[in-house]
Amino acid sequence: MKSWCWLVVSFFLSANAFAWGPTGHRVVGEIAQMHLSKDAQKAVKNILKGESLAQASNWSDEIKSNPKEYGYTFKWHYTDWPDEMKKHDESHSSGSLVTSIKEQLKILKDKKSSDDKKVFALRFLVHLVGDVHMPLHVGNGHDRGGNYCQVLFHDNQTSLHALWDEGMLEFTKLSFTEMTRFLNEKADEKEIKSWQKNDVMVWAQESKDIRASVYPDEVKKSKKKKGLSYCQKEVSKKHMPKLGYEYSYQFLPVAQKRLHQAGVRLALLLNENLK
Repeated sequence: MKSWCWLVVSFFLSANAFAWGPTGHRVVGEIAQMHLSKDAQKAVKNILKGESLAQASNWSDEIKSNPKEYGYTFKWHYTDWPDEMKKHDESHSSGSLVTSIKEQLKILKDKKSSDDKKVFALRFLVHLVGDVHMPLHVGNGHDRGGNYCQVLFHDNQTSLHALWDEGMLEFTKLSFTEMTRFLNEKADEKEIKSWQKNDVMVWAQESKDIRASVYPDEVKKSKKKKGLSYCQKEVSKKHMPKLGYEYSYQFLPVAQKRLHQAGVRLALLLNENLK
């Protein structure tokens, strides 16, 4: 009974495990599908029984409705990398995103792995590669990936995490296929080639570097509490930054670039390991 209660509690405490939202993760999967080699396309089709990477991309979020069976995977979706920590050390993190990507990739490319294990591993890889490219999934270890940080986006209260998760993306009113097409239309081949780095730690470092810039300035500093006044367990509206078109103008291109990079790099992983 105690273990069941803990799994339920862990589910709510790991709310920062939801990155990009369904649209963003499908964009990552769709872009990756377009960059697969013929061998990788064949392997993916066989493993997922015809399901596309975009279709598979949100499965690992959907199973969070069953914490009793899948609660152990909740911490796979994020990692902590505090500002003051120069080198990432996941042994000091409550999450295991970097380690989980490596572990699922190892299972996927192991010829001795069962079909079920390969399906599980591939579905998670599609999702987790997207997660590590979301700046707030490489958290600072203080505000649960921005979930404690309350802002007003076009006068609607939301967390900074939810804004990056899907708030900005959904505000565009684009479907995942439309967003994918628009990103491909303006793609620069030289830039895409420069993204093709098969190193999860590089991807995590990029997210950490971006993370520092996504926190808006404080409206009113709190004299009684440490940290940003809008990043507390309880935040009054007078402390919530008001964000809108200016914030989206600055950071929507950043978010979309991260989705694009995630898709290209996911394809690179699969091309190299599903030969």
